[in-house]
Amino acid sequence: MQRSGCFYHQKECFAALRRADQKICKIPTCLQSDVDQLIRLADRALYIAKKRGDKIHIGEEEYYLDNQVVQIAFQPIIDTLSGETLAHEALSRDAQGRVSVYELFKKYEAIGKLNELKEICFKKQIKAAQAIGLKRVFVNADFALLERLDPVATSSRLEVILEISEKEALHDLKNHLKVAQKWREKGFRFAIDDFGAGFISLPFIAKLVPDYIKIDRLTILQAVSSEKFREFLNYQVLALRNYAKKGIIAEGIETRKELAVVKKMRVHLIQGFLFGKPEVIELPDEKKME
Repeated sequence: MQRSGCFYHQKECFAALRRADQKICKIPTCLQSDVDQLIRLADRALYIAKKRGDKIHIGEEEYYLDNQVVQIAFQPIIDTLSGETLAHEALSRDAQGRVSVYELFKKYEAIGKLNELKEICFKKQIKAAQAIGLKRVFVNADFALLERLDPVATSSRLEVILEISEKEALHDLKNHLKVAQKWREKGFRFAIDDFGAGFISLPFIAKLVPDYIKIDRLTILQAVSSEKFREFLNYQVLALRNYAKKGIIAEGIETRKELAVVKKMRVHLIQGFLFGKPEVIELPDEKKME
């Protein structure tokens, strides 16, 4: 590993070279004693080089984090029985439109700022929902984030449902339930996200008793293509009704065929491109939202 370059203000200069199976990183000399930081910079440089298919990547990137790093989009969740919009899910987007939100998170994870980015997204999503007058919003979160933060003040007119991934059930159940109670006492509700995405979490769901359970799109696609799996999922949905206090939501519905399958399971709360794509909300006075 060769060391060169500089580190100043909020910028990091780095280079990554890729020759066949060899990977060489040039990194700032002033960081040579900070092993964790060096590893993060090297990972980031090599990630960029590999993704772009470059043999060499030399770059300088701005890693300053503030409220304007992301834009907020909202996707409707429709009650197909009444035809009304039940709620919206808040989603974050790269404000510059250069990378996916997954890549944006990986970028800041590589330099140890993922937690800061998650907090910005979480708080901005709630504030944006209040600013445009939504009555109910689903916001993605994890228990590590919720444990770090105090419950966010919200308008009495806005109901916030915290979406927790099903994989959160894999560890530390007792502490997770304690964190959930802290937020529930302040009026927040909970949803299990991505149910069926490969994790067995029925004991966790039974203890958390979420308001909503969202069925993963890939699970629904498997039900569309396999009659046996469709029967299995139907039994699962029947069982889940005992634990989801307010309803079950089918995610990622894009076709009439997919809609027909979930309706046969008596799932009538739908989210997906068939009913509306995420729309970025322009907030003219974003500085005041910080």
